Amino acid sequence: MPQTTKIRRIKLVLAIVLAGCLSSCASNTATRGNLPTESKLAKIKIGESSRQDIVKILGNPSTHGTFDSQVWYYISRRTEQWAFMPTKVVDQNVIAIYFNARGTVEHLERYRTEDGRKVDMVDRETPTSGHELGFWEQMFGNLGLGIPGTGGN
Repeated sequence: MPQTTKIRRIKLVLAIVLAGCLSSCASNTATRGNLPTESKLAKIKIGESSRQDIVKILGNPSTHGTFDSQVWYYISRRTEQWAFMPTKVVDQNVIAIYFNARGTVEHLERYRTEDGRKVDMVDRETPTSGHELGFWEQMFGNLGLGIPGTGGN
């Protein structure tokens, strides 16, 4: 086999391997939640639309207000991840529909990613009282062998 044919085959194999490696680095985009379209939101009439109307137009909400059941939230989020890198939020939308005491729409708010607040998580652990089970207590604790501290008889 001539030398140039070998080189061409090697280049072809390297190109296929490189293409395979690069394709694994493609971004993985995921869209989750319920983001109503503008045409659907336009059907909502402030002061007229009821909860039943909203369910017919938009479907069930993603969640209700925790401290105020008069608020419904429709939440959507689009995330992107490149290969092994951490997942990044690309876009987030929240439609908040506020109802009055009669159950009709009082007003509607739209929140975007930029409206959110960054919350730093605390790494501390809350101490608890009680006995921490050891390896053998965990292994034989449910057998009812009466090992002290395992809950057995």
